[in-house]
Parts: sequence; structure tokens; C-alpha cells
Amino acid sequence: MHTTVHHAGRDKTSHKEVHRHMVHSGRTKVTVLCDQHRELMVQFSDLCVKRLNNHLLIKPFIPLFQHFFDANVLKEIEKDRLVIESVVAGFEKGRGKSDLDLEELFEMTKTVDAEFLKKSANPLFSIKIRYDDFAEIRKKRIAVHHSMLFELLCNWHDVTPFHGIVQNTFSEITYREIITEILHLYNRETKMLSNSIAFHGPAGKAKHLFAEKLFIIMGNAAGDVAAAYTRRMYSGSKSGHGTSGPHHTNG
Repeated sequence: MHTTVHHAGRDKTSHKEVHRHMVHSGRTKVTVLCDQHRELMVQFSDLCVKRLNNHLLIKPFIPLFQHFFDANVLKEIEKDRLVIESVVAGFEKGRGKSDLDLEELFEMTKTVDAEFLKKSANPLFSIKIRYDDFAEIRKKRIAVHHSMLFELLCNWHDVTPFHGIVQNTFSEITYREIITEILHLYNRETKMLSNSIAFHGPAGKAKHLFAEKLFIIMGNAAGDVAAAYTRRMYSGSKSGHGTSGPHHTNG
């Protein structure tokens, strides 16, 4: 059973000081959530590329593949921004957790795909997105992300820093599992998306080798990044029930 957490022990001065700098309007919540998610995805991308550079056989092709990989990560960040904006807007209007229009959100993400295709135009490779390959994976990732965001919003208080909101909503183990699942679902979608890509010239011959190494690295990196990201989130001062599990459910 979830309960709303109240913070005790704050004096009036500290309360006013924090409130002055942390007015969590709907817009600010979107900004904070997007910034946190971007940080996670960039860390994940950086670690994958760093580990790819350790493989000498594919190192000559990394600049080309990295162009695509970086663009794909930015695409993912933008897709998740749409999800975040939708969840926050719905929450502010009083919608419950079960009021998720998964198909609508899925269709919205296709607009980001279209922009991704324009920006990724390159004579060395071509992309024809085959949604049937990964539609259900993307929808599941949207649903997991939506659920996490809704739980966080339920415990979002004006004077609470983001790491405190996370700690007051999920146990450390649960939060790490959620972040790991989000990254693994991203990996699965990226792997299926690779079937929609045709590399031309020498890069075409390297695609299979590169993809095989990349997805092994991505799988390992997901767990490592989720663990490191979670440790940092829980390394700050804990408030309320930071390690006792979720504390709020609506809808």
C-alpha cells in the first residue's frame, strides 16, 4: 500500500530557501524528467562507444556507425520527451495511471522517426523502418516508462529534490530494475531496427560483425549504467522511506 510521504525536520528558513529555487510547475517537472533521462541515455551511449573502441577489427568503421548510433540515441531521447510531456500533462489534469493511450503515444513517436530519417540521410546507408519488427517492444517500453513517471509524479512535492522523489517512490532495487528494463527494451528495439538498415560499400560487409559486437556490448552496458545511475540517485541523503519500496499508486 502506498502512502504520500511528508518531510519532517525542515525549519522555516530552509523550506523557504528550497521553495524559492524549486517551484515544480508542470513545465519544470517535464524539464527535470527530460534532463534526468537525457543524462541516463547519454551515459549509456558513451559507455557503449567507449567499449566498441576496444575492438580493433571494427574500429575503422566506428565513425560511420557512431553517426547512426548517436542519432538513434537522440531519437530515443526525443521520443521519451513526448512520453514525459504526455504523462505530466495527463497527471496535471487528474488522469489516473490506467488512463494510458498506448496507441496514441506510439503513433506520436513515429513523428520522431520521420525526423530521424531526414537527419540520418547518408549515401553510405539507407533505412526503411519496419514497424512490425519492433512495435510491441516500443509499446512495452512506453508502458514501463509511463508507469515509472506516474509513480514519481504521485510523490513529487515542491520542496523535494529529484533524488528524494525517487527514493520516496521506489526501493533502490526496484528503481534499478526499472532503469535496467527500460535500457534493455531500448536495446531490443535498436537490434530489431538494425534489420531496417542497409549499409552500402565496405560498411555493408562490416555490419554483421559490428552489430554482433554492439548488441553484446549494449546488453552488458545496460546493467552497468543502470547500477551506476541508481547508486548515484541513492547516494544522497535519504528521506522518508527511501529503501522500503513504492509509496503511492493512483488510478
